Amino acid sequence: MTNGSAEIRLGTGQRGGSSPAAAPTVASRLDRVDGLLEWCQDALDGMPSPRSPELLRSLGRLHVVNSWQWDAEDRVRQVGDDEIPTVKREIDELNSLRHELIEHIDRVLSASWQVDDSVPPLTESMGSALDRLSVLSLRIAQTRRRAGHGAEAAERIEILRRQRHDLVWSIAVACGDLASGRRRTPRPERMKLYGESER
Repeated sequence: MTNGSAEIRLGTGQRGGSSPAAAPTVASRLDRVDGLLEWCQDALDGMPSPRSPELLRSLGRLHVVNSWQWDAEDRVRQVGDDEIPTVKREIDELNSLRHELIEHIDRVLSASWQVDDSVPPLTESMGSALDRLSVLSLRIAQTRRRAGHGAEAAERIEILRRQRHDLVWSIAVACGDLASGRRRTPRPERMKLYGESER
């Protein structure tokens, strides 16, 4: 998929295998939430790549999609049996969109690095690392909201914050390795096909 086609699909919500009812809802909600970037500002500060509007828009959308998926996964554990298939389809739709956004972020960032097949690859792409940062930031916020204010909750949040700090640091180091040519990004092919008959 080219960058242009990705942008069209992300803007309309029309993706292969998606639910006709869910896609317009996701697209219309996404159109109203661009610019939510507080979760990755420190990671962006450590990246030696330009902050293009396309990258920032995709990162904002990725975090929102992860937030919606988190909520949907909470709901599926609370709804009745007759509602589970509907929520599961929503989760599948969001997960498909999440992976499209990760791939799109990787394509945007790939213009910042030289590709040298003779150097070892990173264990994951920058898009995947930023996705993990998004989920970890959500986990910190949810833990703070749900765990209360006792010593155990404070210890748990501190552990998560240290994990987040390490991840931001790792992203900065990986970006430095990519920019210098010491490492390369892994092969971009996605093997899991969300919404397809073969998995």
